[in-house]
Order: sequence, then structure tokens, then C-alpha cells
Amino acid sequence: MVVGWYHSHPGFGCWLSGVDMNTQQSFEALSDRAVAVVVDPIQSVVIDAFRLINPNLVIANQEPRQTTSNVGHLSKPTIQALIHGLNRHYYSLPINYRKNKWEIKSLEDEEKMTPEQLAIKNDPKRHLGEHVDELMTSNITQSLGAMLHSVVFT
Repeated sequence: MVVGWYHSHPGFGCWLSGVDMNTQQSFEALSDRAVAVVVDPIQSVVIDAFRLINPNLVIANQEPRQTTSNVGHLSKPTIQALIHGLNRHYYSLPINYRKNKWEIKSLEDEEKMTPEQLAIKNDPKRHLGEHVDELMTSNITQSLGAMLHSVVFT
């Protein structure tokens, strides 16, 4: 049995903040196997699971990562996760999950995108800005067309 909690950082990647580490510490006090799961719904299918590093093990020069029956490898962390204390205060667990057909299609579509398109998709402000620009252009075009129609044909 695994106990834990989850939350999201929309558009900011997967990492634990200071508040998140305090919450995780409370969960680990209740259960030795507690995990924190972070999801970024903006960046497609980005999910990660974390556990805290026990400072006493670091002082004793022991490996802080708990070894369990999990078979996996360490994935390359993002710079944002490293800045927020990954591998200093907490570590990432290898996770695997099934994807439904829409998630698979979304990932395939992302592979076809240019780096610029992907950057816009993963940046919520730019993503919304692009849609606003498209809608405003469409609105202005329709308004000008209606005004011209009323002036020319009336």
C-alpha cells in the first residue's frame, strides 16, 4: 500500500516547493511509504513522484534514496526541479502509467511540432495570448466587413 497526496503546478513543471516539502514531511511522519505526486496539466502528460531525503542519512554518508522493489532508472531532472532542491532535499521516484488514446495522440502531435510551437503550447501566457490574437483578428475582420457592407450596400 502506498499513501500520499498530489497537487499541480500548471505550466511550471514538477517539483516540490518549501510548503510542499513540509506537507510531504507530515505525510512521511504518518507513513514511511508516503509519496508526493506532482502533475503539470499544461505541459501535456508531465507527472512525477517524490520522497524527502532524510538529512541524518546524508550526515552518516549513506545513500538517501530508499530502495524498494521499484525497478527503474533515474531520469534527467529539469533545471527548475534542481533549483527547487531536487536531489538535495527530495528525490524523484521512477513511475510508469498507461496512456489513453487521446493522450497518445496528443504526444504524437507534440512530436510533430516545431520548438517554437511547443514553447507556446507549454507557456500558458503565450498559449492564451496566441488564441486571443486569433480571436481579435477574426472579430476585427468581421466588424470591418459588416461596417463596409452597411456603408456600401445601404
